[in-house]
Amino acid sequence: MTSADSVDAAAAAISAAAPLSEWSGPARAVLALRSTQAGRRAPKYAVPASCRGCRRRFWCGALCLAFVLGGNFDAAAQEAVASRVDVVLNGETYVIHASARLAADQRLAWETLTDYERLRDFVPGVTRARVLQRSDTRLIIEQSGVFTVLFVELPVQLQLAVEHRPYSMVLARLLPDPVGATESTLRSFTASYRLRALVRQQPPGVQLDYDASFELAQPLPPVLGRLFGVGAVRRAMREQFEAMLREIERRQAALTARELVD
Repeated sequence: MTSADSVDAAAAAISAAAPLSEWSGPARAVLALRSTQAGRRAPKYAVPASCRGCRRRFWCGALCLAFVLGGNFDAAAQEAVASRVDVVLNGETYVIHASARLAADQRLAWETLTDYERLRDFVPGVTRARVLQRSDTRLIIEQSGVFTVLFVELPVQLQLAVEHRPYSMVLARLLPDPVGATESTLRSFTASYRLRALVRQQPPGVQLDYDASFELAQPLPPVLGRLFGVGAVRRAMREQFEAMLREIERRQAALTARELVD
C-alpha cells in the first residue's frame, strides 16, 4: 500500500464514522493531508467547544494519523540505511531484533557502541548517559532521555548493569530504581549488542545484531498496544539503531581519510 493509499483509507474511515464538524485535531490532519495530496486546498473547520463522543473521536483520529505517518516514516527510514528492525508484542513485553552489515572495523564499531558519554550527541532520545561505576568489564550506566509512543513522550531515567566482552558483545539489564529516585518508565529491560567480523566481505566489515526486550511500567491498553504500540516502538528503535549505524559509518570514513593522508 502506498502512502497515498494509506491516507485515503484513513480518511475514508474518519469520514464514515462521523460528520466532519464533529472531528477534532488529528483526524482533521488526515483529511487535510488527503486534500493536499489531491491538489485541493485543505478545508478549514471550526472545532466545537464540546460534542458527544469528542474524546473517542480524538483518539480515533490520532490513531489514524499515527497509522498514516507511521507508514511514511518507516518507508523513509528503510531507504536511508540498509538495516532490519523487527518488533513483536508478547503479552506486555516488546521484543526487538535489529541487524545490519557495515563496511567498518569491528573494534571501531565496538568503541562507538560503548562511547556512553557521547551517546546524546548522535542517538535521538538520549539526553544524558554517564558511567557511575566501572570494574574491569562490568559497569553501571545511568541514562536519561525520552521515549516516544504515539504522540506521548515518556521520560526515561534508568540505571543499567552492563557487561563488556571486547570486542564482540555488550550485555545490559535494568537495575532496580535507587531509593528516592523517580519511578522508571520501564518495568523491565534487557539488551545485547553482538558484533561479528565479516572477513570474506569486500571490503571487510562487521555484522551488528541488537536484541532487546522491555515492559512499560504503565502498559498501553491491549488494543492500542497491538495495533499501534508495536509500530511506534519499531519506529523509535529504527531511529535509534540507524543513528548508531550512521555514527559508526561516519567514524569509519574519518579514520579511512586520516589513513590515506598519513
